[in-house]
Amino acid sequence: MSTLPDYRFIRLKFYAPIAVEAVHLAGASVVGRWADRERRQYPERGVTVAQRFANCNGTPEEISEFTARFGLLAESPGRGKFSFEIDAWRASQRDFQKFWRILARGGSPSRYWPLPGDAVEFRGEWLHLRCAFLWTFMTYELLSQPAKVRICERRDCKHPYFVAQHGKERYCSTDCSNWSQAQLKKRWHEQERQKRIASQSHSR
Repeated sequence: MSTLPDYRFIRLKFYAPIAVEAVHLAGASVVGRWADRERRQYPERGVTVAQRFANCNGTPEEISEFTARFGLLAESPGRGKFSFEIDAWRASQRDFQKFWRILARGGSPSRYWPLPGDAVEFRGEWLHLRCAFLWTFMTYELLSQPAKVRICERRDCKHPYFVAQHGKERYCSTDCSNWSQAQLKKRWHEQERQKRIASQSHSR
């Protein structure tokens, strides 16, 4: 007799509904309107939405572009127009980066309470979790693979938040990895130069 739970074969996907259009800057705010039809944003291989959000440089232009592509952080698709302040978006980004750093250090919340409004749909052999908010979707992206959540070890990296694809990756990109190798070579050559200087001084 099997002791495995009945739900062991359930296949679950999660997605965020995105329905925005005419997104643009208006002073210190981003404005737009809700579209009549929504599209589904599922997790993708490679760069996650969470990664794009955490690494966004925070300029009004990039915030507007992010919103046009992925929607609002904590509002479900509605009707009419929407608007939010750029400073509020940046504050949310700082909170999310803090959460990322906690996971990258090996910490994890004992439980996570999603924002209200999520729903489950049955589509073939899969259960599809409809995240009410993009914020919830990005949080699930990280919590579904916490061991791969990393921060690039290059101190001056402009996009330090990344999700490792395999192994024990320490750098977010080939450029940062090559930079690390170059730094190691420089230190090695400097150490060798110091050894030669010390050897020459002793031989005199």
